[in-house]
Amino acid sequence: MGEKKVSKIPFYSSFVYGDIYNSLEASEALDTKFSARLRTFFQYDRLVASVLRHIKMNQNVLQMGLVFGNEIDQVAQTVGAYGQYDIIDVNPLQVSRNQEKYGAVYPCLHILEQDAAVLKVQKQYDVVLCFLLLQELPIATKTKVINNALNAVRDGGCAIFVDYHNPLYAHPLRYIVRMYNRLRHPFAEKLWDRDIDTFAKNKIDFVWRKSTYFGRMFQKVVAVRKNDIREISRAETRQKTAEDYFLPDF
Repeated sequence: MGEKKVSKIPFYSSFVYGDIYNSLEASEALDTKFSARLRTFFQYDRLVASVLRHIKMNQNVLQMGLVFGNEIDQVAQTVGAYGQYDIIDVNPLQVSRNQEKYGAVYPCLHILEQDAAVLKVQKQYDVVLCFLLLQELPIATKTKVINNALNAVRDGGCAIFVDYHNPLYAHPLRYIVRMYNRLRHPFAEKLWDRDIDTFAKNKIDFVWRKSTYFGRMFQKVVAVRKNDIREISRAETRQKTAEDYFLPDF
């Protein structure tokens, strides 16, 4: 199959990631569970499982950005036929490719072409998810996407940000990852320098919780809108595991 022309995508995305996201062949080659595991040092399943703990059947979920692997399948199966699972992405090729891939497999799933940085919130969701998205965004765009995600959260709902993090200085992969970032992910290390909650304009409207994984190389940040957090807090307490604390796991 040949490549499909794409348009209306930010210049930085085409310049840095165009060889992947603007190429049908490259996207299809990378869109496998094994590839997702390899690119996350086999932490992918653990990261997806950490997200699913915050999603319940029949909820309304918004995800900003399409992803490779089977994370979309797992979220859609968790939401179920009577929930709503909307995914927005700015790249027309990725939108059309995923619309064709999923078709009518999941009744709850709707994939839309829209830029998360200029999202106009028309409804609010139980869960808003950014899964390995922020690493690919310049700092100004990160700020817009994070705040748009928070604005889309209903009272008592939450925003979940799963992404890279500043690993331990003693991490055996730290400097390999840093070298790779300089070559392929020039925006990723802003997540090393700043906590995600520092990008939020209305930080005090949320309760923030942060967990790290794999020697702090990955993070999950959950922002719960304050209005009615008691039920969510009780659920998270019951689900609390060793992931909420740092344990060396090399």
